[in-house]
Amino acid sequence: MQKLHYFLLFMALAAPIHAQFRVLFVDDSGDAFGNAEMLASSLDSLGYDYDYFDANGDGISPTLAQMNDYDLVIWYSSTWGVDLQLWSGSDSDNIELQQYLAQPDANLWLIGLDYFYDRYGPAPYTFQTGDFVFDFLGISKYDVQSYADDGNLGVPLVIPATGQPITGLTDISWVFSTLWYADGFEIRPEATSIYLFGGTGYVFNGKPTGVWHHPAGGARTLTYGFDLSLAANFDVIRTHVDAVLDWWQGELSDTKSPADNPVSVRISPNTFSDYLDIIIRASKTTPVNICLHDATGQLVARLAEHEIVSSGVEKTLHWQVPAGVSNGFYYCTVQSGRQIGTTKLVKMSR
Repeated sequence: MQKLHYFLLFMALAAPIHAQFRVLFVDDSGDAFGNAEMLASSLDSLGYDYDYFDANGDGISPTLAQMNDYDLVIWYSSTWGVDLQLWSGSDSDNIELQQYLAQPDANLWLIGLDYFYDRYGPAPYTFQTGDFVFDFLGISKYDVQSYADDGNLGVPLVIPATGQPITGLTDISWVFSTLWYADGFEIRPEATSIYLFGGTGYVFNGKPTGVWHHPAGGARTLTYGFDLSLAANFDVIRTHVDAVLDWWQGELSDTKSPADNPVSVRISPNTFSDYLDIIIRASKTTPVNICLHDATGQLVARLAEHEIVSSGVEKTLHWQVPAGVSNGFYYCTVQSGRQIGTTKLVKMSR
């Protein structure tokens, strides 16, 4: 979490809460422009319960078990096409990610530039059955790159494909006049185009660059060949993420994700001053551990250890805040078995 800048405090405090939909944000980018932090901030401002995994900084991919603790994995490469953990840092299939997507309830949103270039070099490159990209992303060909293949122009904008299923998507233009090195695809018949290259007269106008793939009995994947963090402004990013995640939760409404959690938690008040009440309800009798950490990840207090919560019974744990706990952001973590839920809190003295 140390990379994440809380520069949208006023938005975060006013944000809705989506605590029952947990997101793992995988930062697989080594760029120094704050692109990953910008995109992750949209989750912050929308009130999503998410964890930030610094794959590039730590030089490691999340494991199958870690990904299974979340409802959605957002894997972000920004403009960084060097030794990506998406390809195990060695231009080979990421076995953990492959095993994750082999589960029918897995969910992946892949965003960024150059992740195909990192492994396959310049376009074009054709995929077939047995290839990760073909089997799990629904892409049959990495076909073109903007700027590299369009006469050094770059794509002016991307536009929602006709008939795509996500309500609320809009055209996306950029902080630059055009976007370089966005990927255009050919897709499998069972996949769905979500976004297309746009721009009147643009040589690749209509080429798919966003793909939804959900075969019968398979994982759900959404692949963007463009960097959403480079959209024209933060409001565009935030509105877009809100639309996609609202739709995705609807897709999951009749199914269970790998992170389906038997424990539900409410914490109040938030913002807190003198006390916290942690209200827990479990669908089966289970022990829980509850900890409070500050914004840097330092342990502040253990609120409960091996507290038994009975099936179907709502239990309230009351914590009186001791003197010396300063104002600021905190994280309350509730662990039940291998399931871990984290809620962001704000301490503000009266």
